[in-house]
Amino acid sequence: MTKIKFQSYSLSIIIPMINEINSLKKTIKILNPIKCKKEYLIIVSKKLTSKKILIELKKIKKKYSNFFIFFQSKKFIGGAIIKGIQKSKNNHIAIMAADMETNPSDLKKMVSISKLNLNSIISGDRWFYKDSFKKYNYLKLIANYIAQKVIKLIYKTTIKDFTFAYRIYPRKILSKFEISELRQGFALETILKPIKLGYKVINFPTKWKARTEGAPTSSIFTYYSFLKVLIKNIF
Repeated sequence: MTKIKFQSYSLSIIIPMINEINSLKKTIKILNPIKCKKEYLIIVSKKLTSKKILIELKKIKKKYSNFFIFFQSKKFIGGAIIKGIQKSKNNHIAIMAADMETNPSDLKKMVSISKLNLNSIISGDRWFYKDSFKKYNYLKLIANYIAQKVIKLIYKTTIKDFTFAYRIYPRKILSKFEISELRQGFALETILKPIKLGYKVINFPTKWKARTEGAPTSSIFTYYSFLKVLIKNIF
């Protein structure tokens, strides 16, 4: 039975990006040896992604038959994720970053856990390692820590990292609800809604790494986005 499950496992890897082409190349190189049927869904912006980067992406596409490029229809990171889910074809879906803030080397281990827990979400947990937040803004870190504790208390769960969108989902879970938040709060929405629906979430220890390519996307709207999602999903 286990052997059949392993053979049937397939993965759509959604990677939103703007212009982080060098980091993306490194990421794909690390992910490619993962042994399962997989596809790379690269979601870019018509407005923000440069023509030069699109040319580079098309060169990569020629190397990999499972490499696909799509323009997002809705704005912001949540809009990119929505497009990726719509275009995905496999029975499991991974969400990660192109700028290597999500450690691509960890996805192989996450896939192994996912294969043994086909109906569960595998969710990255940055709080497992003390040195996971190097170069992370101190005030943001304190605010993040307090928010995580409050959410954990409200939902009475073992999850410690609700806002890190490095996860593997069974497709059927993502089909149970619509993503309404387009800014960074989508990361919180896509873990709270499955919890409310009764799905199991397995924590996976991983480290956050400050991006070396691309511009930071956090702003006052980021915090509003998380707060809006939390208020909507408390009841």
